[in-house]
Amino acid sequence: MNKIRDYYSTVVNNTLIDNNIYLLEMFLPGFNGMAEPGQFVMIKVNETYDPFLRRPYSILECSKEKMKFLIKIVGKGSKMIAHKKMNDKFNILGPLGVGFRVNSNRYPVLVAGGMGIAPLWFLAKRLNSQKKKFSIIYGERSASPLGDKIKKTFKKKVLLVTDDGSRGLKSTATGALSAFLDNITYKKIVLFSCGPPGMLKEITNFGIKRKIPVSISLEERMGCGIGVCLGCSVKRKNTDGFLTVCKDGPVFRAEEVSI
Repeated sequence: MNKIRDYYSTVVNNTLIDNNIYLLEMFLPGFNGMAEPGQFVMIKVNETYDPFLRRPYSILECSKEKMKFLIKIVGKGSKMIAHKKMNDKFNILGPLGVGFRVNSNRYPVLVAGGMGIAPLWFLAKRLNSQKKKFSIIYGERSASPLGDKIKKTFKKKVLLVTDDGSRGLKSTATGALSAFLDNITYKKIVLFSCGPPGMLKEITNFGIKRKIPVSISLEERMGCGIGVCLGCSVKRKNTDGFLTVCKDGPVFRAEEVSI
């Protein structure tokens, strides 16, 4: 595992892939390429204190001295990051958090909603490199260029579903899951998921009822990224106390946390 460092990084490429979604590639001098799918970084937007806090982003891909991220514009900080140009520089703290743990005895099914694809993209890339079989169910409101890119990258491994039926099945990702599992030959399944809280809750309940292991990646607002400020705390399931998404997660076993 790579040690946590603050890398003074340079923008290599920044590509608009959807109306407000960018694929950002960074050069991180000294980064050895070691990170686990599901881990994230904290990006310092600029050298001033406006905005004051860093922004958390899942690692989409990484290699020696390179990282890629999906940046969706949702506010001031993400807009500033999304509009960075080639050779612009900013600090990236990471890799941070706990990533996905893959059980080699079970068939991985990756279930993503919207921008929840980012950590699962990294996981899919890792599984591909290990020549392991897996499937992806990707749900979105309507057909988008991001869905196109996922399908182009992972091809037959991807089932696309849309809320409005504009592409693939007219369904939610969770709604398609039961029928999908009924039509594959693998009996020992493990689910990995990231997306909106409602979707993660449905995936969790789905797995519990069928005794299928589920790992979920949570998305929360973060202040520090290292478990100090406690701003991203979530409640432990069936017990007192809290866990921090940044340090104890962001990947949890579904039975660990209340969503």
